[in-house]
Amino acid sequence: MKDIPTAVCLKKGAGLLAGTWGVWFLPLLTSTSLLFPFQCSGSCGQGRMIRHVYCKTSDGRVVPEAQCNLETKPLAIHPCGDKNCPTHWLAQDWERCNTTCGRGVKKRIVLCLEIVNGKIKTRNPTDCDVTKKPIEETTCFERPCFKWYTTPWSECTKTCGIGVRMRDVKCYQGTDIVRGCDPLVKPVGKQTCDLQPCPTEPPDDSCQDQAGTNCALAIKVNLCSHWYYSKACCRSCRAPHS
Repeated sequence: MKDIPTAVCLKKGAGLLAGTWGVWFLPLLTSTSLLFPFQCSGSCGQGRMIRHVYCKTSDGRVVPEAQCNLETKPLAIHPCGDKNCPTHWLAQDWERCNTTCGRGVKKRIVLCLEIVNGKIKTRNPTDCDVTKKPIEETTCFERPCFKWYTTPWSECTKTCGIGVRMRDVKCYQGTDIVRGCDPLVKPVGKQTCDLQPCPTEPPDDSCQDQAGTNCALAIKVNLCSHWYYSKACCRSCRAPHS
């Protein structure tokens, strides 16, 4: 077991602990005895003292916690109560969700602690009741993400050769149409469709309509330009129509 580190560098009442790119900032205090200047919230094993711990740059800007060394982050929630308290779990505040939109995961530190003669000691997790351990990880949901959605492709504008097909492309945030999607990853809404080559054979005066093909209907709905009907109904399609 070991003592929880409580030593900080105090300068003009502000506690700073060096991190990787920033420093941990504690509330304005006047001495190490006032690291937790609030009253204890309960008795042994239930009491908590809470303070705010920020990560700041050298010029005083508050930055994300990832820019400080998480291994040296001071406790924001501290146990308190009687001078001697048996081992119990102490959960820190939840970290930020690991995503800026949609569903993600957030974590927190859960420690097994004991108070001996007024000093806080860390214990092995096996020394606390595992069945009562608070969860360390849970799902979280931020605002809906911006996402491109597309409709199915339309039919090609040609029945042979090279044509064009289209689809709608819209940006959604949840169920709302918005303008926040990344234009660099916008799906295309128009593309060429290369079908089999159109027939190029010269007209055959001896051609006959293919048996079993409803050429009258093909003429009625203007299908003579279709490569199949132009062959299967070559005689009917070549005849003048009123």
